Amino acid sequence: MITTGDLFSGLGGTSQGIVQAGGALRWFANHNADACTYHARNHPDALAMMQDISELHWPTVEPVDWVHASPACQGDSECGQPARAGTGGNHRPDAAKLATRHARMRSTRWAVLAMADALRPRTITVENVPQMYQWQPFGAWCGVLESLGYVVRRHVLNPREFGGAQDRPRAIVTARLGEALDLKVRGNVDAASIESCLLPDDHPEHRWTEVGSKSDRMRWRVRKAQAEAGSRCFWNNVSESRGRPLGDVFPTSTTKSGSQWNLIDGERMRVIHPRELARSMSFPDHYAIPANRGLASLLIGNAMDVALSQSIAEQVAA
Repeated sequence: MITTGDLFSGLGGTSQGIVQAGGALRWFANHNADACTYHARNHPDALAMMQDISELHWPTVEPVDWVHASPACQGDSECGQPARAGTGGNHRPDAAKLATRHARMRSTRWAVLAMADALRPRTITVENVPQMYQWQPFGAWCGVLESLGYVVRRHVLNPREFGGAQDRPRAIVTARLGEALDLKVRGNVDAASIESCLLPDDHPEHRWTEVGSKSDRMRWRVRKAQAEAGSRCFWNNVSESRGRPLGDVFPTSTTKSGSQWNLIDGERMRVIHPRELARSMSFPDHYAIPANRGLASLLIGNAMDVALSQSIAEQVAA
């Protein structure tokens, strides 16, 4: 049984994929207290380290066969707000402060190298947005791993290629001591649909509201979505978003999607339930998630899709 550690883990999608693949999760680390709380609730046998990863003292950490890391992606992601171009919003962030914040987020990737030098796991995988490959120091970052004896490979994988429900391309870097690890797409697997992730319409926690009660601008955008995708459809309440048929896949979730994703049903609509958001990332229904919509959205948006994680875990262990 392969032993593993999980870094920067959000709600714990990588850890859940590892467990579903038969791996042994030894420890996980995250600076966020809520992430650690829910991670520990779902994986009580693993050591929880609530720690700024850049300050973690690696010689005190148990060596494992495989370490996965999902460093912060907000410094590169095109899905975040208000960084996404064309949102139509009126928020104008301070450009200097935003640049400093994004540089700090991107710097978390260097902690992976400190871990590699100290623990020397046979396999390292790193997940991020594909824009990571355009990060200026990426070549030097890979060069450090190579100097430690790792053979580095780059991939771009999408959960929908592994049965997931989101169109969520991810950069997956593999590094293995002395040999290459080339990941393969799981063959003949249909992507899950929006419809397959929904709870029954009469679920007691749904908050249905009348379309007619919305502002003129909101009503116009809802009607546009219905014209594009049908009377009953999915709609992401951000500018430039189109309506999606329920047989389609979800767009990439962000840390705000829990309050932006909507199901429209004729003259009524509701925000997606946190459990439906979790299902869109392949989390099983027994997995504990926050009841608070904002917190659930934050942790799920920072997680890795479970179906993709499981396939990677199976290939690492093969």
